[in-house]
Amino acid sequence: MRTGQGQVRDEARRLVTALTSSPKQRGRWGEKSLENVLTQAGLVKGIDFHMEVSVEGEEGRLRPDAVVRLPEGRKLIIDAKCSLNAYLDACDEVDDDKRTACFRMHLASVLRHAQQLGSKSYWSQFGEAADYVIMYIPGEHFLSAALEQDSELWEKAFKDRVLLATPTNLVAIARTVASVWKQEKLAEAAEEIASLGKELHSRLATMAEHVARMGKNLATANAAYNQMVGSFESQVFTQARRFEPLGAGSAKEIATPPMIEAAPRPLTKLAPPSGEEPIAAE
Repeated sequence: MRTGQGQVRDEARRLVTALTSSPKQRGRWGEKSLENVLTQAGLVKGIDFHMEVSVEGEEGRLRPDAVVRLPEGRKLIIDAKCSLNAYLDACDEVDDDKRTACFRMHLASVLRHAQQLGSKSYWSQFGEAADYVIMYIPGEHFLSAALEQDSELWEKAFKDRVLLATPTNLVAIARTVASVWKQEKLAEAAEEIASLGKELHSRLATMAEHVARMGKNLATANAAYNQMVGSFESQVFTQARRFEPLGAGSAKEIATPPMIEAAPRPLTKLAPPSGEEPIAAE
């Protein structure tokens, strides 16, 4: 247990050293935390959101940490900012006044980052982007410590069109986006189903016309056959029978052709209710 505690303490010390002494490592940690939050909320990297998308702005190249896609071509810009030096110094201080001073420095750092993000005007560089940018702070305690020093921090940041977000509320935002995409896909599927239904209805109506025409033709052929049989019986068959008494008949007997009285069945199921128009092809 003593060995395990020592290893945990050493790893924590290495982490603190990396985050305080290396801005690059600190930035990578914040970006990875942001990516994890978006993924856990149900968004798919490369489809629903993209990391480190860069565009050429008026004041140089802009590269937010994440761009989240919204329906109708909209975008949500997120930038991860993590300034821990003042906060960690405050946690190490035993003197209350020095600790308070460190926390105030931490507050000033958060406000400075918010002002810098607001000045970049991401929303004007990414087309149909939301008119604000989300500043992601990868820890609830980092933001709460700043809010304890200034309860109006949210309002001050939002004046610069910057929305402060921690893993908790960013998960809520990301899940809302995922839900909106789900509803959007359901709406698209419903539209496609409606389109396919209209097309199928049109084809069924056309087929019903063909069936009705074929039934009419069968009825015409039936009537023509019966007329031919009637003419055969009255004009030809009786005349042919008169050869038999004279010994001029053959060994074959002339069969009487049957009359066909059955009529083609109509499509009664497709008949419209009273007061409605009949089904027609589009």
